[in-house]
Amino acid sequence: MNWIVWDNTLDTGHALIDSDHQELARLFNLLPETAGMPRGKELCGKVLGQIIAHARAHFEREQQLMAEHRYPKIAQHSAEHAMLLDQALIYQAEFDANASEPDIALIDFPEVWLSFHILFSDKDLARFLAQTA
Repeated sequence: MNWIVWDNTLDTGHALIDSDHQELARLFNLLPETAGMPRGKELCGKVLGQIIAHARAHFEREQQLMAEHRYPKIAQHSAEHAMLLDQALIYQAEFDANASEPDIALIDFPEVWLSFHILFSDKDLARFLAQTA
């Protein structure tokens, strides 16, 4: 089961940003797969850690691009990054505190967490970057 189905609606047109997003989608899509495996809770926890680490690195790259190109919406975009990471860390804490089995019902944030940010904020950033190139 893929929570994030990558298609052209999620492409921003910026190669680095799109590559990072595709990796995040791939990682998110590992969650239901690992949940059904032996040691599912442990494996899901590792994947969740990878998602958070990759998101942090991706957000840092976007922050650098926004600063270098003087993106006028940098404060708003940066605030979204902080909110998304906070949500992921809260989810990770709830996941870690949960019983020994992964609760797939709790893993409900990927589509909104990734897709909403891409469709609105990141596409706007990519358009801006394309105009300043």
